[in-house]
Amino acid sequence: NLYREDEPECSELCQCNEGESLSCNTVCVERAPCKTDFAFYNHAAPAYQAYRGRCLCYSGRFICMRPTPDAYKLPQGVFLFLGYSETDEALLKPHSNLSIQDAVGSLQDFMRHEFSNKTACTLALYNVTRENLILMAKINTKDGRNANQRPSLDLLMREKEECAGPLHDISEKINSHHPELHSHLLLSIFKMAEVEVKVPDSNSGPYILLNPCAALVVLVALMKQHIVS
Repeated sequence: NLYREDEPECSELCQCNEGESLSCNTVCVERAPCKTDFAFYNHAAPAYQAYRGRCLCYSGRFICMRPTPDAYKLPQGVFLFLGYSETDEALLKPHSNLSIQDAVGSLQDFMRHEFSNKTACTLALYNVTRENLILMAKINTKDGRNANQRPSLDLLMREKEECAGPLHDISEKINSHHPELHSHLLLSIFKMAEVEVKVPDSNSGPYILLNPCAALVVLVALMKQHIVS
């Protein structure tokens, strides 16, 4: 995937075929502007939306770091928010037959290669909405997360130590249009990124996990004690 210097909105997609022949196709993104009630944004212009963070006007649509707040709810953990272009995905699909889910796998491979297998961190798809993904970082160990159990404080701290740094590096490369990602066939569809770490402070006291029923029992007991006293 080679971007043209004279036509920054166009790319040369080159693939090796049988017999070691090379075939190339040119794909171009429409330079459509984005309009709101208050402003007009040119293609590739930065923007900002409340609760969604930094955005980019891309071919007539705003691609933001985060989806709308009502589209997700995060548990404890380490997360990578990604804004991607459906326009790019549609342009690339006839040439690669790959989708956004394949791009997530490519991002995992990129992280593994970038950090020379020095991290046990893996990425799992947590949430998908239109032009936004949320990936959850996990530690690849036999005693890692169980789908039916909440993670321990120790595991959360390990995920923070192992995953937060690499994810911040990847996020910075996406937001700065780093050549490694910008020229990648699949990873180039990611336009905006942000990392969120929801891990309790290890110095803030005991980490207690109560289900709603247990919490209600505790509340009722405290109320009874208050009434008696």
